[in-house]
This record gives sequence, C-alpha cells and structure tokens, in this order.
Amino acid sequence: MRTPRLYADTLSHATDAICLSERNHHYLSRVLRAKPGQVILLFDGYGRACEATVKEISKRETTIEPLTISESPDRRLPVTLGLAIIKSDRFDWTLQKATELGVSAIQPIITQFTDSPPKADRLEKKWSHWQEILVNACEQSENNWLPVLRKPRQLHELALPKQTIIAHPKTDSVQINPDHETLLLIGPEGGFSDAEMDALQKKQVKPMSLGPRILRTETAAIVGLTLLGQQYGQY
Repeated sequence: MRTPRLYADTLSHATDAICLSERNHHYLSRVLRAKPGQVILLFDGYGRACEATVKEISKRETTIEPLTISESPDRRLPVTLGLAIIKSDRFDWTLQKATELGVSAIQPIITQFTDSPPKADRLEKKWSHWQEILVNACEQSENNWLPVLRKPRQLHELALPKQTIIAHPKTDSVQINPDHETLLLIGPEGGFSDAEMDALQKKQVKPMSLGPRILRTETAAIVGLTLLGQQYGQY
C-alpha cells in the first residue's frame, strides 16, 4: 500500500507533535480510516518533507509525531505560466498538469477574448479552488515545491520580464537564455487580439511556435512548458 502523502503548510514550524489541518484529519480519519501508528508523509510546499506516524485520532483532530525531516532542492522549472482564464474544467486541468510538470508560478490572466471573466468575489473563491488543485497535484506527483499561484490580472497590467515568450502560431521556434527565468503567455480560445499582440510586440515579447497545428489553450500550455523544459535541460 502506498504511504499517504499530504500537504501541511505548518510543517516548517514543527518542533514536536503536530495537529493536522481539518482537511488532512478528514482524509486520514474518514477516507483512509487510519489508525495510530500508521506512517504518513508530509510536505510543506517549500521543499521540506517529513516522515511521521499517526499519534492519535479523535473525533475532531489528528495528531502526528515527526520521525525524520528532510530538505529537497528546488528543481521547479524556472517558468511562470501566464494562462488566460478559460472554461473552468479545462483551466483546472491545465493547472493540474502544469504543476505536475514542475512550473514555478502560475499567473491567471484576463484578456480581451476571455469569455465572461468572473467578478472579484467569484475570483476569490476560484483562487482558493485553484490552490487546492495545486496542492492535490503536488501530493500526487511527489513534488515538494508548490508553484506560486498569483492573483488574476488583466494582461495589460502584467509586469513583463525581459524573457517573455508568447505562444503564437505561424512563427518560428525560440531559443531562450537558460540562465534567466521565463514568462510564458498562453492566450484564450481565439488567441490574443491584434491590439494585444501589437502591445506585446512593442514590449519585445518573443512569439514562439508550438508546431504546425492550432492547439487548444490547455494543450498549448503543456506543449509550451515541455519545449521550454527541454531548453532548460529538465526533460
């Protein structure tokens, strides 16, 4: 049986027994039906991991006792994925796969062609939902480093680093400088508008081909990350 692996953001402050979050308590007590003495793995999203045993499970909380603590080097891909907000199920899927690929950060963006962009209160709820997707993906993929999830921004509000790449059909491949971090921009269905493309090109953003076919947003994000990962020598 695979050892349960759970995210615990308070792990870095632990010196003794740890009381797990309600989320982890529910999983261990109600889903897994764990018993005292069971070995579990925890990680804090910043490279620290811990092997621990379940010390006590009550009706309201689970307490664990750390055994060994280790530190993992940050091997995330030095890329921020600037991802246009698309339909919820496809956006969620892309967040999951980008996390599995080890992206450093994810920047949801609102563009001219974003379909019915959610209002501020709805975005706040979505942000919490997206964060949970990243956590689940790290738990599954045995990645001890969570990507940074940034608050959604309008495309024109973004501060663009020197090495910014935009996925765009009918262009050439691009060679990056592997010593620098990259912002990869992926547009919505229909792509970026002409006005947005003009503004980006004036800021020296480089277009990058993802192949001879027109890809959906979620496919383009994964292909783009994979191509950049190869240039960074990580795939």
